[in-house]
Amino acid sequence: MKKWPTLLALTFAAAAVAQDKGPAKPAAPPPPPKLSAEGKRFVEAWPGSWSSDDTSFTLGAQKMKGSLKMSCEKVSSGWGALCKGVFSVQGMPPSENTFMMGWDLATGTGHMFEVADTGEVHDHSGKWTNDKTITLVRSGKTLDGKLEKDSCTATWVSPSELKFDCVGTQAGATVWTFTSTSKKS
Repeated sequence: MKKWPTLLALTFAAAAVAQDKGPAKPAAPPPPPKLSAEGKRFVEAWPGSWSSDDTSFTLGAQKMKGSLKMSCEKVSSGWGALCKGVFSVQGMPPSENTFMMGWDLATGTGHMFEVADTGEVHDHSGKWTNDKTITLVRSGKTLDGKLEKDSCTATWVSPSELKFDCVGTQAGATVWTFTSTSKKS
């Protein structure tokens, strides 16, 4: 029976020592995610002022030549780029577009989210085809309800020259194209 007081004293002593340590420190937060090398290459290629005088948009048999001016800036602590562009064609009002470029770490894909003054909203996504070219694709409906696939290929000829080629198809037939070569100033 003498063991109980000793055991009881040891239990109280352990509890007292545990209370002296104070509350446990919270765990350190996990480190923030890092943009992958291919994501960084995609997002950091856009910022700056871009202009093109050889922009062409073809819709059916109608070919329209014009100019494109686009200004892009880093957003979301460098995780994206916000671009505002104006496509001008003689005899038509300027067409305004806003683009948000970003990289999805989970899927390893680039995204170009587009909002146009024509009422269209598209999310193109894709992967690098080589170290200078990425193809971004969107499949969805047009404003008149037709299924369309848009494929846009961006090729950085150099850090200050961007070639952009897009093709829109419906039921496998090309219905429109867009091309430009822009220079960064």
